Amino acid sequence: MRGFQLLIVAALLIGELHYARAAPPADAPETQPQLPEPPAADEQTPPQAPPPPPPPPTQDPSPPRVVISPQEPVGAGPAPPGVMNRTTGCTTLLVFGDSTVDPGNNNRLPTTARANFLPYGLNFYGRRPTGRFSNGRLATDMLAERLGIGRTIPGFFDPSLRLLQLRRGVSFASGASGYDDSTANRLLWLLIRSLLGPRRAEQLVNRATFIISTGTNDMLSVYLASNRSRAISTAVYENYLIARVANYTQVMRMLGGRRFLFVGLPPIGCLPIARTLVGTGSGRCDERLNQLAASFNAKLIQLLNYINYQEQIRISYIDTYTLIRDATVNPRGYGLSEVSRGCCGSGVIEVGQTCRGRRTCGDPSRYLYWDAIHPTERTNQLVANVMVNSIRDLYR
Repeated sequence: MRGFQLLIVAALLIGELHYARAAPPADAPETQPQLPEPPAADEQTPPQAPPPPPPPPTQDPSPPRVVISPQEPVGAGPAPPGVMNRTTGCTTLLVFGDSTVDPGNNNRLPTTARANFLPYGLNFYGRRPTGRFSNGRLATDMLAERLGIGRTIPGFFDPSLRLLQLRRGVSFASGASGYDDSTANRLLWLLIRSLLGPRRAEQLVNRATFIISTGTNDMLSVYLASNRSRAISTAVYENYLIARVANYTQVMRMLGGRRFLFVGLPPIGCLPIARTLVGTGSGRCDERLNQLAASFNAKLIQLLNYINYQEQIRISYIDTYTLIRDATVNPRGYGLSEVSRGCCGSGVIEVGQTCRGRRTCGDPSRYLYWDAIHPTERTNQLVANVMVNSIRDLYR
C-alpha cells in the first residue's frame, strides 16, 4: 500500500478529493441569484482564439498535440471483460473530479451529496446502487473496460479496494467538488501521511493517464449560487479557475504525471435543472449559461495548448460541450428521444436525495439525462467513445 501513497498526494494537491459540501457557502444570498453578464454571443461555442489565461505565454501558441476529439454518435460496445486492448499502451487510470466520475467515494464522506440508493444503479451490475450518479456505469468505467483494465474503476475510499486495482486504476473523485478552493477542506492530514513512497509508485504515475472531469459545480454552485457573481466578473472568476488548473497540472507533473485527459464543461444551460430554475422550460436551453461554459472551455483549451509545450507532456481535451449540444439538437442521431428531462421522477428538478425512491422512465437508454443534472449510462457511453480515441493519441 505504501507504494502508492504518492497517489494520495496527487489527490490532495489537485484539489479534487474533496469533502463535498452539504450546503451552499454561508454568504450565499437567500433570494434567487442573478446571472452575471455572460461573454459575447459569439463565444457560445469555443472560439479559435480565446483570451489568454493566466499565466499566459509570451505569444499565443498554435495547437500542438492537444486533441479535441469529435463526437461519435454511434460507438462500438465495450470489449468483453478480460479482453486486453493493447493498442493504446494505457494500463493505469487515475481519475479526479466531481460526481460525473465519482464511483462512490462520497458514500464514506460527511456529505448529503450521495447516490447510494435506488433508483441510482438501476442498470448497474446486479441492479445495485454504488454511489454512482447514474443508472449504470460512468464514462470512466466504460473506458477502463475498453482498455482492458477492468469493468469498473473503483473509488479510493472503497473498503474492498485491492492492491492490484490500485495499480490499474482508481478514482479520487467526489461529487459536488470543483477546481475552486472553497469546495475543499479538512484533508491536510493526508499530505503528512503521503510524503513517503517507493520509486515504483513514481513509475506507475509516469505511465498512467490522469483524467480530470470537473468545473460544473464551480460555475453553478459556487459562483452563480453565491454572491460571487455580484462581486466579481465572469472573466475574473474564469481566469481564477484556469490559474488553479495550471497549478494542479504542474503539481501532477512534479509527481511524475505525463499524460492528462481534461473533460470540458457541458452546455450547462441545457441541464434540466438549469432549465427549471432559470425558467426557460423544456423547449430551449438557457444560452447565457451555455456561453459561460463555452467561454471557460475556450480558456481551458488555450491553457492546455500552452502546457502541452512542456517537455514530455501530452494532453487531450474531451469536447463534451459539442457532444451534448449536438445530441440535444439532434437526439435521433444519437439513439435518443428525450433530452430536456431526466429519467428520475419528474425529470426537471430531482437530483441526489430528491431522486431517492422515485419512479423512473421505462427506457433510460433513450434519455440523455438520468436525473436533472447527471447523464444516463447511454450518454456516458458516448463520452467514453471519445475518451478512447483521445487516449490513443496520448501514447503515440
